[in-house]
Amino acid sequence: MFKFGLYLTKTFLLTWLTTVFGFLVLIGLLDSLANGGDIVASGQGFHGTFKYMLLRAPVIFDRIFMFTLVVAILLVFVKLIRQHELVALLGFGISAPKQILLLSPIVLAASVTSIGFIDFAMPPAVRSLQAWGIGEYKVKNITSENPLWLEDGQDIIRATQRVSFETLGDIQIFERDETGAVNSVIWAETATFKASNWALNGVKILTLKGSDGEKRSALRDTTPRAWETNQTPRSIARLAAEPRDLSLGEMKTFSVRGNSGSKPRFAYSFWHAHRLSRPLAALILLVCCVPLMQRTGREDTGDKALILGITMGFIFLIIDGAMATFATSGGIEVMTAIAFPLAIFGLFGAFLLVRTESL
Repeated sequence: MFKFGLYLTKTFLLTWLTTVFGFLVLIGLLDSLANGGDIVASGQGFHGTFKYMLLRAPVIFDRIFMFTLVVAILLVFVKLIRQHELVALLGFGISAPKQILLLSPIVLAASVTSIGFIDFAMPPAVRSLQAWGIGEYKVKNITSENPLWLEDGQDIIRATQRVSFETLGDIQIFERDETGAVNSVIWAETATFKASNWALNGVKILTLKGSDGEKRSALRDTTPRAWETNQTPRSIARLAAEPRDLSLGEMKTFSVRGNSGSKPRFAYSFWHAHRLSRPLAALILLVCCVPLMQRTGREDTGDKALILGITMGFIFLIIDGAMATFATSGGIEVMTAIAFPLAIFGLFGAFLLVRTESL
């Protein structure tokens, strides 16, 4: 039993790593070709293509690693079927539930390791892409269509440009009193991070306090002004990033009521819970895949079962993605969105397993 388990573990690990490498190279190449014009325009040249692929790899891996686990599990059983090893396993009394038990440790380890890698590698890669302003990060970055709003103490800040990693453009600062009333509005063409503060340039000020309905105009201020805040270019990058592109710690911070984030706190709560639940999702998909691949016919190659398994994986991703959209827009509760696809596929896997054992 131990030797069978070791054999399945080695086969799965090699298959999974090969699958991940193939997916990353293929999707990375297509992605870099799609953004080739931006890469060339940035002056990076041919070297920039590989730099872009390297920076995008953790992001792509985050989106596909669950599917690569499904594909690897299916390919392991295709190998067992074609080499007639599955018949031998069943002959030794290693039924579908025991096969699941043997594969569970390595599938669980692969999913946990993937989460650790994503949590470590993706946030800095996303910040580098934001600083570069390449591809989709020109849209996801701070723009007039996607402005950054944040609450800083009693003030409200709005920015619509990310000139560089250390410079914001088109800034509005709404200075408020203890009651929340706006005392003044400051416009600045740019805010550049220097030392521990942001130096404001091209400043205009509109004082509202005591106006009592009086019509006033914004006046240009030539004196040096600074936006005194705890925000840094690094923290601004976190605020501008999509919730799922952050680390678990950053998601948890922004999911707490009162902490400033560019999205509602339930969006951060969802992606935090979603990432933590991936090992459970991997085990549920394993339970679905193994009984589906119990093909022992003399001329059976496992191709039909492979197609069915890949289709099942796509359906899981579609349902999971739909639940993510609903949850991050506030349409449904976070835990409902997490639990629904897991419950559906858990029941489906249990049905397949019982059906396989009854044959």
